[in-house]
Amino acid sequence: MAVTADGSQKFGTSETGFSLVVESFSLSKNGNRIDLNDGNGEPLGAVVTTGRTEVTATVQVGASGTAPAIGSSVTLASGYETSGESTTMLVTSVEKTESAAEYQRFNLGGYIAINS
Repeated sequence: MAVTADGSQKFGTSETGFSLVVESFSLSKNGNRIDLNDGNGEPLGAVVTTGRTEVTATVQVGASGTAPAIGSSVTLASGYETSGESTTMLVTSVEKTESAAEYQRFNLGGYIAINS
């Protein structure tokens, strides 16, 4: 489809079919080192365990829209995982950073659910 300037194409956020417009998105995976000791406290070795995958994002919603509430879940569209399945993010923090006539901007924090 060619982009034309005659007004026949709709641009912007007036169309339905999405919940959030994502400006930035970041994933970080944590890990923990656990030292293994024998009964006398002598080191036997160490094990590294993976932690949860933390998510930070800056998103926009329409002027009349609302950001996800703390404790709610947000579905990340197919394509995030190599299997093509969607993934669920659990929201742990929401901060409103800007409000304009046409949109609101929020910073979201959370983590990827492993058993959803």
